Amino acid sequence: MLFESHNQPDLASEDRPLVTVFCAVWHKQVGKLELLRSHWENLKAQSIRVEPCYIFDNGEEAPEWLDAPWHSFSEPLTIYEAWAAAVVLAKTRYVMNLNMDDRLATNGAQELLNTAMATSSALVGGDWLVCFDKQHLSLEFPVTDLEGTQYLPAWPPRRHQGLRLGSGSGERGTLGAATMWDLDIVGKWYPTYFGNGAPILSIGDTIFWGLLKHKNLKLTRLPKIIGRYYSDPDAQAEFRPHQDNDLLKSEGLSTRSFADGVRSGDFCWHGKAAARVRQKPLNKIEKKSAELEARYRRLFGLPAQQVAAE
Repeated sequence: MLFESHNQPDLASEDRPLVTVFCAVWHKQVGKLELLRSHWENLKAQSIRVEPCYIFDNGEEAPEWLDAPWHSFSEPLTIYEAWAAAVVLAKTRYVMNLNMDDRLATNGAQELLNTAMATSSALVGGDWLVCFDKQHLSLEFPVTDLEGTQYLPAWPPRRHQGLRLGSGSGERGTLGAATMWDLDIVGKWYPTYFGNGAPILSIGDTIFWGLLKHKNLKLTRLPKIIGRYYSDPDAQAEFRPHQDNDLLKSEGLSTRSFADGVRSGDFCWHGKAAARVRQKPLNKIEKKSAELEARYRRLFGLPAQQVAAE
């Protein structure tokens, strides 16, 4: 695994942005160049300057017209590996994810940043108007309140006029589509693997929010429509078949993140399931041994099961 960085910002500039907005440009994304162009235009239209961070995988490179920071990894990445890379490579205090087919209100980044700074929150999320076609990709629109919108619990979302995701109102329980967080509080790390080394495919953001809650960090909801979320169950990662929930229960979460490889440059472990498989105790002695191991893991603050980073 190798990666190259391009169009890197001038860190000595006095007028540095406070926020990085990152995006995974997956090599199998249909129509990715058209999506990338309007995504870049959306970031340039923000009411505050934001610093883009585009992550390309499978050795792909950005088109010549992309005058923004981008990084290319030589091998395929999961979406959460790309996010973990972006978190490490960001040069600002605040970061935000924004998928290729979602769009921010023109003052969306500013509203989230102002809220994060005013409340000293580790993470801030707002609400999203759900879109079922791609007309929103090139639109400019402001942040609005929730009036005239409606939350419906069905998942995947069903077509309905004025349907909102429910993340800003708290009705769905999520904090995104996209959120903004403070790296000074959270740190440059993002969950990417389960305890047996298997990659997280679909619930990485939910796991991330849960970890922040477990640390008693402040998470704030903004009850406003800050962007438009595109819903297509046939094409999006969050709707693809996966075993994430079962793996989280059976294997736990690895302390290793793809962020560690980006930081160190060492990817020799990438793609390898390093943790041993835990077998059910076969007799009373093995059961006692397993109980003793679990006890000492709790005493020393170790994960309940062996993880790939150990």
